[in-house]
Amino acid sequence: MNEYSIYWIEEEVAKSYFHKSDILLRFLKEYEAEPSRSDLKSQYLYITRQVQYQEIISHLNNHAPKNITVHSVGQIIYIKRKGQSILVQIENGLLNFRCRNLQEAVMLLFPIIRDFYPYLFVKGKNVPNYGWISPITQKNSDRVRQVLYSYR
Repeated sequence: MNEYSIYWIEEEVAKSYFHKSDILLRFLKEYEAEPSRSDLKSQYLYITRQVQYQEIISHLNNHAPKNITVHSVGQIIYIKRKGQSILVQIENGLLNFRCRNLQEAVMLLFPIIRDFYPYLFVKGKNVPNYGWISPITQKNSDRVRQVLYSYR
């Protein structure tokens, strides 16, 4: 089983590092290697938010499509559809999950949590995969307010 962690990244940091995900990855690896370093810890706490079990289970239950089953046993969440399944746990404020391949997460988990918070970064624990879970693009508020007038 492949193991991954999802980090809830603060919006301003996510917008600054969206196209620099390799830098964010190096920082996360460095922090995980030396979590007792106070400078790394303070930076980590500044750029991340803690995922709460109750928030995520509520969101999964309320937003899962009808063909996807979500159930929990203790603090473990199981997401299933036909022959696919993902095991999800919240550990130290991270959303950790296990699946056979990343395609299962792309099909089952990511679509549900994508609208929970748009700036989620996934990093493989035992595989080299990493990247953003396609953030929701925010429309330019000026464009939304623009009105076109036509004069005849």
